[in-house]
Amino acid sequence: MEEKKHESVVEEILIEEVDIEIYAREDKEPPLAKLYRFKVNETPCTWNKPTILGHQILEQASLTPPKEYSLREKIKGGTPRRIELNEEVNLRKPGVEKFRAIRHGQTEGEYYG
Repeated sequence: MEEKKHESVVEEILIEEVDIEIYAREDKEPPLAKLYRFKVNETPCTWNKPTILGHQILEQASLTPPKEYSLREKIKGGTPRRIELNEEVNLRKPGVEKFRAIRHGQTEGEYYG
């Protein structure tokens, strides 16, 4: 019986900083980078890994304590999707434009940011 060899593919970090909104507009997957730029409401934020937890997104935008907020992920051409506080979000997922946070008890029509 022939043994199959599994090759490990490692992506090289070639880009210092990626703005995920720009890649979403261009319908491209964001590349591996040292920093990922995104917005929560209109607050610019950065993160140094391709994944982030819901509460970390809120904390990066100084929306604390996170449990007082609802968080949604805005996908290009799609409906916003609710993100739980301990849910892992992939910042390299194609189409992710930005995030929207609303303080609990605040109506959708009001803007917090």
